[in-house]
Amino acid sequence: MRLSDITVEVRDKSLTRRGLVRPEELSLELTDNFNNVGEWKLVLAAENPLAQALRQPGAGVIITGPTDVLMSGPMVKAEFAATQEDPGGSITFEGVSDTVILADTLAFPDPTNPNGASQTLAHDVRQGTAEDVMHSFVMANIGPTAPVERRKTALISGVSQGRGPAVIKSARFPVLGNLLTELALLGSLGFRVVQRGSNLVFETYQITDRTKLIRLDVANGSLAGQRVAVSPPGLTRAIVAGQGEMVKRQFLQVQTTESVAAEQDWGRRIERFIDQRNTDKWDELRQAGDEAMEDEGFPAVNVQVVPMEDGAMRFGHDWHLGDKVSVVVEDQELTSNATGMVLKADEDGFKIGVLLGDPTGFSVDAALSKRVTSTEARVSQLERASDVGAAADNQVFSIMGVY
Repeated sequence: MRLSDITVEVRDKSLTRRGLVRPEELSLELTDNFNNVGEWKLVLAAENPLAQALRQPGAGVIITGPTDVLMSGPMVKAEFAATQEDPGGSITFEGVSDTVILADTLAFPDPTNPNGASQTLAHDVRQGTAEDVMHSFVMANIGPTAPVERRKTALISGVSQGRGPAVIKSARFPVLGNLLTELALLGSLGFRVVQRGSNLVFETYQITDRTKLIRLDVANGSLAGQRVAVSPPGLTRAIVAGQGEMVKRQFLQVQTTESVAAEQDWGRRIERFIDQRNTDKWDELRQAGDEAMEDEGFPAVNVQVVPMEDGAMRFGHDWHLGDKVSVVVEDQELTSNATGMVLKADEDGFKIGVLLGDPTGFSVDAALSKRVTSTEARVSQLERASDVGAAADNQVFSIMGVY
């Protein structure tokens, strides 16, 4: 991938495109997270007319790669700096992805009532396939069918293909993004909000299993090096509590074959109490326990790898965010999903890194709350990747959490 493969457009508050940043002026950092809020940073000379447009409240960017929109989103910070070497100064813009609207929003018990203080329903209960329910919650709370006061301007729904298992979900003021993450786990689905044309689109997609196609291994020449760290599961037994009081309260214990086996391996029984007093339905209690197990009920292996510069398995072409791939660690073939991406584009060239495994809860600060903690910042790791043989022109740096 080359600098010319990346385009950065500045948009105003109404989502109207105001101009394109020229490739020779591009200084961009982008961090995207699977089923989470991404972040971007763009540096422009203060005299650049697009800098003044991007300084306006509500302005943002649209970042497009060689095959699709990588990210779009609003500016949240603009910082001016000048030096004797650059008296005209530059402005560093920081922003987030449009998926942030799912972090800004609560799922109301009665989404037809825009006043959070006068809700007359206990819960908003929806059921159907995981994908259909995800779209339904978003559209009811901030989509075209939501009350005008809560409606997100220009937001529309992408196509739902009814994928995932049949689910039932109750909402009473959870963060909308958290609710969607739980449903997506059950259906092996990805989601995001991105600008297409003059609209913001809530999109869902199926995770693709590319483990037969993408096999990262030092022995086969696809990796220049790797480092490995191992940690225990986040929990092995989930105690899910439903409605009722004291001894009459509903309780359900959920574990998996894998979590029980991990207890024997690590000598630790790790229990967690999950409060689900919002429902008295046993299926929904079981679903909450399954969600916790899908998230943390397994040992985690953190594998840091750098693919070879001439590798044929290119991220963004042959595999994408959310896809499941294989990696060989100490003669063991393990699998994990791509859960993050770090991209840098400036006068020094183009670099891209990929993070695999170790999914986190829905949060703008997801990079700071990893269950398996990395000792260096991701951007710093990306910059140092050249030390182990990756080429700056087409460099891929990956941190893999596999199980």
